[in-house]
Amino acid sequence: MPKFTRREFLRLSARLAAALTLTRWFQIRPASVVAASELPHVCVAEGSDEDTPAQILQTALNGLGGIQRFVKPGQVVAIKPNATWAYPPHTASSTDPELLTAVIQAVKDAGAGRIIVMDHCSIEPGADEALRISGIGRAVKDAGVESIFPDRFNAPKSVYTKIDLPYGRANQKIGVIKAAAEADVRINLAVAKTHNVTKFTMCLKHMMGFLQQPGLLHANLEQGIADLSTASPIQAQLHILEAIRVRIPYGNYRVCAGPETDVTHPHIVARRNTIVAGVDPVLIDAYGCVHFFNIQPQELTHLLRAYESGCGEMDIEAALTDGRLRLFKVGAPLPEQTAPPADTAAGETPEAPLPKPTAVYAPGPEANTGPAQPAGQANCQPAETVVTARPVLKTALIPLAAIIGGLSLAILNRMRRRLPTSKAQAEGKTTADPAKDTE
Repeated sequence: MPKFTRREFLRLSARLAAALTLTRWFQIRPASVVAASELPHVCVAEGSDEDTPAQILQTALNGLGGIQRFVKPGQVVAIKPNATWAYPPHTASSTDPELLTAVIQAVKDAGAGRIIVMDHCSIEPGADEALRISGIGRAVKDAGVESIFPDRFNAPKSVYTKIDLPYGRANQKIGVIKAAAEADVRINLAVAKTHNVTKFTMCLKHMMGFLQQPGLLHANLEQGIADLSTASPIQAQLHILEAIRVRIPYGNYRVCAGPETDVTHPHIVARRNTIVAGVDPVLIDAYGCVHFFNIQPQELTHLLRAYESGCGEMDIEAALTDGRLRLFKVGAPLPEQTAPPADTAAGETPEAPLPKPTAVYAPGPEANTGPAQPAGQANCQPAETVVTARPVLKTALIPLAAIIGGLSLAILNRMRRRLPTSKAQAEGKTTADPAKDTE
């Protein structure tokens, strides 16, 4: 056996103990400790009849880390409400004007340099009547922001532009509202309701309102809807699903707009006082399927296509478990979370630590670079730097394992050098061959 001095023994023991302590810290650090300081991808804010749309919205945004996570001072922000239908507020036909006002105010508070509210009204009786009856026109005017509401096919061609959908499967080029593609940030403000073609419409389908000719998407509707949430110049950075009132199916009566309210026809328009917001439209719509419409996410074809295209996750239970999806009550205190860095430069996406889903989304037209990937390999680009516990552990343990392995080899070599392999060596008559120490 080799002989070690007391000093050598203590030094080697201390090194091994330190290495083992580091290994243990990385391996058993509880996931809950990490999750408590992370920002989720989707927040569900639940209120009551007494809570205003602004209060429910603020709870959802606070849960996500605040509107400042998405909007930086001086940026151009495009807000897309549902402004297509000529029915009054509280019918779950169009965006609640009170909610739209609250969203505009939140964006103003974040310091946006320019705010444009837009939607393409492609059906009768046209944009003017839809804006007047829904109350959205008044809300936009009172807020003092810009608006672009192309009326059916009457808008000049200069309103639109062609963009590439590099990860699109049904379409690789498509006409869109030009201002939407040029904005720094796009906020998709959808309504949860039934639909007579796609069964239900939420965040994913609502993106059709950015298009020059929404009807052309019907040639391959489900995949076409999914394509709109892949990385492109119109990809939304923030999705907000309004479920204050939800239009639900009633027997064979399944329409996406009408005169019914939650007071006159509660079996058609249900009061839910909920807003679901976040960066993952697939997960938002999946939550809506289960909790508003009592169906499984895979039953909604365009949602399944978006998941298959890499636009987000639809496993609600997994998202709840790992913190990607969180639930909040209006008025209840929020758990401590890491807010985005206050000194993030304008135009940059906050580097909030988030567990990574299948995909989160890239800001701005720069996402529209590079060749389209083959079918089955589409991938949305990250809108923010995301960190998960698993890659961190892997990254940290690789050099740590190398240190421990190297230390072990050093000890072994030292022991082998000191351990006589023959009587001649024991008597000091030969020397060890250095080349054979590594064999």
